[in-house]
Amino acid sequence: MVESMQELTLHHELLDSQHAELFRRLADVAQTLDGPEAGVEAAVAALADALVTHLAAEERIMDEALYPERARHKSAHELFMADFLHMRAELHEEGPTPALAEWLMQRIPDWLRFHITVNDVPLGIFLSRRKPQPMGVRPGSGSPGGQRPC
Repeated sequence: MVESMQELTLHHELLDSQHAELFRRLADVAQTLDGPEAGVEAAVAALADALVTHLAAEERIMDEALYPERARHKSAHELFMADFLHMRAELHEEGPTPALAEWLMQRIPDWLRFHITVNDVPLGIFLSRRKPQPMGVRPGSGSPGGQRPC
């Protein structure tokens, strides 16, 4: 996974650190799969917390930057979280079955890699090209607070 992290780098400190944390949490889940069900559920809960934190941060960044693809990007998050919540419900009802293990060890990491490559890399490029705005100046306003001079 470390090799693939290099190609998944956005050069955005917060998002890159959160992506690395998600993959660490997935590794933690993998270590629990042969153990007690409570350990698996705890590791999946920690992964869920990290996912929610990350997706909220990413959506806040997109909103603040007025990222033009943010609606489509958020939609991808919503579809993934619906799938993830379905998996968690199945885990709670049936325990860590082989199908659930495959979901946790293959489907989720594959989705993360795909999402980072297809959705987050373009976001990272967009963010790196933006010029920082001085405090109180809105883009296109030319003056603090968005007031245009008379």
